[in-house]
Amino acid sequence: MITKNSKIVVLMGGPSTEAEISKKTGKAVADALLSLGYNVTPCEYIPDHVVEDLKRLSAEVVFIALHGKYGEDGTIQSVLELAKIPYTGSGVTSSAITMDKIVSSRIFKQAGLPMSKSQAYYLSEGIDAVEKEILNEFSFPVVLKPACEGSTIGIEIVREKENLHEALQRVFQVEPRILAESYLAGDEFTVSVLDGHALPVIQICPHSGQYDFHSKYTKGATDYIVPANIPAELSGLMGSIAEKGYKVAECAGVVRFDFKLDSEGRPFILEANSIPGMTATSLVPKAAAAAGIDFPELCEKILLEAGLNKV
Repeated sequence: MITKNSKIVVLMGGPSTEAEISKKTGKAVADALLSLGYNVTPCEYIPDHVVEDLKRLSAEVVFIALHGKYGEDGTIQSVLELAKIPYTGSGVTSSAITMDKIVSSRIFKQAGLPMSKSQAYYLSEGIDAVEKEILNEFSFPVVLKPACEGSTIGIEIVREKENLHEALQRVFQVEPRILAESYLAGDEFTVSVLDGHALPVIQICPHSGQYDFHSKYTKGATDYIVPANIPAELSGLMGSIAEKGYKVAECAGVVRFDFKLDSEGRPFILEANSIPGMTATSLVPKAAAAAGIDFPELCEKILLEAGLNKV
């Protein structure tokens, strides 16, 4: 049982490209739990000796505040399972599934969840061969995504076929596995699911018209409307899709599902985020606040469901 006397370690940072964002999440979570009287210690994630560090700190529970590779993909979850240290969020397999855009798209499609037309491609096939196949399979614009990166890192929206080859070169420099996806032209939304239940829908309105890394992390570059000013039927539909995605991937804790509408106003899942940003101004806390859950309470809810032997 987790109590305010339990030794809570907030694990943050690490080797991923999202380390700085992770540190902001970790600090916000640690401060929130401290404000509630929990015994909290922040810890930098150094994979070579993370277990030794956690044992030195006498960690009884780990609040995972990591983003990206080696933190959100099942890697640290498997380490904590082996070390028998309870941790927050989804388990090993669930984390790996939601982090990998290729695998998650297959699983969500198999479950009947709406996703844009997509196809996996591999650098080992050769860029010329991949380019030829995409030209045959997709109309433009087409979206290219590294399979296992977050925060829109490496994503390319290719609007003209003449630009495809160079875009492929850039995205394959990020990762040798990519997902090509039909472009969706409608509005963008996000739905957070906490313990299996959808929170209010947020509409994302980037001033640039494109919700990229700059729009996500530059103050004032994007407006967020919560609850989204959309028909109740559409809001309910996205909530039910997100809840089903959460169940299908056997998630735990809080998971954020990103959506975009097509030209006819139908919602499609873009991806799932098993450890979404958790600063006081991040999207999940905004949705929780709209549901009457303040930031410290949200962090506490996630903490109190920490455990082991997860999927």
